[in-house]
Amino acid sequence: MIDLSQTGMIAAFVAGIISFLSPCVLPLVPGYVSYIAGQSIASRTTKSAAVRFQAVALSLCFVLGFATIFVILGASATALGQLLISYRYELNLLGGAVVIGFGLFTLGVLRPSWLQRELRPDAAIPGGRPGGAYLLGMAFAFGWSPCIGPILGTILTVGAASATVGKGAALLATYSLGS
Repeated sequence: MIDLSQTGMIAAFVAGIISFLSPCVLPLVPGYVSYIAGQSIASRTTKSAAVRFQAVALSLCFVLGFATIFVILGASATALGQLLISYRYELNLLGGAVVIGFGLFTLGVLRPSWLQRELRPDAAIPGGRPGGAYLLGMAFAFGWSPCIGPILGTILTVGAASATVGKGAALLATYSLGS
């Protein structure tokens, strides 16, 4: 098992900073902050401390939203990793059947209707509210994951190999703090 020492936590925090500064994330930040705040800071008539505090508070709700997703991923990666080890043989057979099934689907031999649908929820989330900022942060975590895949995948792998669910969650919480 992997020991999540202080060095591992520092590495996770630095990885969060690197992920945030990546070219496919950093340019999105001003737009998200404007949406979260309900309008851009420049468009507000008053630039008081209260207005800035509200923007910071809503931004923290946003960060809490994506941190929630990442911590859940970390905890579930650890729990799932431990479960997968105990059912390795059966899961190899199931994985092989899924690959064969998708191959038959790609060839056109199988055409189950449930694989040919799409689901797009139309969630109109208003800006400028804590709940909306939190939900947008959660959505951002899912949308951001492909962009930061190698870094997030590495941290999830370390979390999955950790001894306890709590340690895996702590690792992803530290990663989220760096973001």
